[in-house]
Amino acid sequence: MSGAPGREHHWDSLRALLMLLGIPYHAAMAYNTRVLWDVQSLEKSEALTFLSGFLVTFRMPAFFIVAGYFAAMLLARRPPLAWLRSRFIRLGLPFLTGLVLLAPPQLFFIDLKDALNGVLTMPQAMNRAAHDITHPGFGWIMHLWFLPALLAYSTLIALSAFWAEAAGLMPQLRRAADAVTRHRSLVLPVVLVFAMSWEIAIALTHTYFMARPSGFAFLVAHGVDPYLRYLPFFLLGVVMRAVPDLRPSLIWQGGWVLPVFAITAASAASLLRGRTGLELEILYNAADAIAAILMSALLIGCANRFWNRQDQRVDRIVDASFTIYLLHHPLIYALVTLFLLVAWPPVVEFVIVCLSTLALSYAAHRILRRSRLALFLFNGLPLHPTPPSTTPPITAEGTLR
Repeated sequence: MSGAPGREHHWDSLRALLMLLGIPYHAAMAYNTRVLWDVQSLEKSEALTFLSGFLVTFRMPAFFIVAGYFAAMLLARRPPLAWLRSRFIRLGLPFLTGLVLLAPPQLFFIDLKDALNGVLTMPQAMNRAAHDITHPGFGWIMHLWFLPALLAYSTLIALSAFWAEAAGLMPQLRRAADAVTRHRSLVLPVVLVFAMSWEIAIALTHTYFMARPSGFAFLVAHGVDPYLRYLPFFLLGVVMRAVPDLRPSLIWQGGWVLPVFAITAASAASLLRGRTGLELEILYNAADAIAAILMSALLIGCANRFWNRQDQRVDRIVDASFTIYLLHHPLIYALVTLFLLVAWPPVVEFVIVCLSTLALSYAAHRILRRSRLALFLFNGLPLHPTPPSTTPPITAEGTLR
């Protein structure tokens, strides 16, 4: 149940792309006509509403598939508990850094937005900002939610791997993998049906608990979505690494059928997103699940075909992608808030916000790169670099590994 040997560059490139897509997704959300976001422009755009709805169908599902793939790859090289300890540093430390340094300015811009929109006076907004910044709460997590989710998923598979090895279950797992492989033609349909059922159940559970008037129900609702929502995608990535013979069934191999169905499902989900009514909500989650699986399969296949080679320019972006993701959110909050002072066309503002955010966050990473302490805090990289080895490294010192 080990993966193919050698460095698979396309997984790094795909992970970086998915993190960078957070910029156009969150920037487009500021102009959404149907889904509320923390900082929204007074001008709306149907085109940007469609774009945000299209991107959200696959961006995080594909990211968690890639994360699960890397997790299984590294677990095959290190003892489970030792790997898990490293995860708590590599993921937990940037999470804490983000809470302390990135959440307060975002809260400030949320409150400043209400003053610029005329919802509050400027003194009222500043008083509320002072309260929000000095009273940490659940809302501080914002775009950092995926880090505790990854920690929870990593804990689950590390403990499962430790238990399976201790109980001597590895031969049975190999036999089960062989049995599934013999019926590989059924794998994609089964995965699609399960994904649809899972997403519909998650959505209905979230809606049910959000309607309950208690703090506990609120926490359960937000534990279910997003934290529980993406667990199957992470586990799918684990399986794709652990059982290589299943990959061709779950990754685009060429042809037009899968791309057409993937794009159609993502487009349908985008058009349904934010519509009210139980039937439309169920239809949206069904389309969203199909798009999540098929668009992920398409992206992984494209990455394998076009990006599976070393490229120093791509490596620079891969190296910076985690920092860019951490910093892009507060930068978008700031830029969208500033654009409330003018009335430019939404698409023009969107392009400026995206390009400025990318340039500023990448420049910030190049500065952080000069300090081991900064990399330790923002990327979880060790304060003391590993001494150079005479053997070529299997993986680079990147983010989220």
